[in-house]
Amino acid sequence: MMVHFDYYPKDRARIRVLERRLESAIKHAGVGELGETEYHIDGNDGYLYMYGPNPDRLYGVTGPILKSSRLMTGAEVTKHYGPRAETFAIHPDGIR
Repeated sequence: MMVHFDYYPKDRARIRVLERRLESAIKHAGVGELGETEYHIDGNDGYLYMYGPNPDRLYGVTGPILKSSRLMTGAEVTKHYGPRAETFAIHPDGIR
């Protein structure tokens, strides 16, 4: 699963806190693992990578955490199902 988000360099400390929350929840639920976060130096694009055998279960665990973060408002989530993918935006109002 990949989450594409906008960030500003001043947000990096808050992103690290979010990463720790995600990593703990994923590990506790046994649904996969958190990969490396990627920041593009030529822009404000960031990517969170999460891996697990079932993207729906992975998002079920991480979705509430992502939605609770103002940094992730409007971020795009891509869940991969083998050769097929599903992409949608995160909305804090509970939709998706």
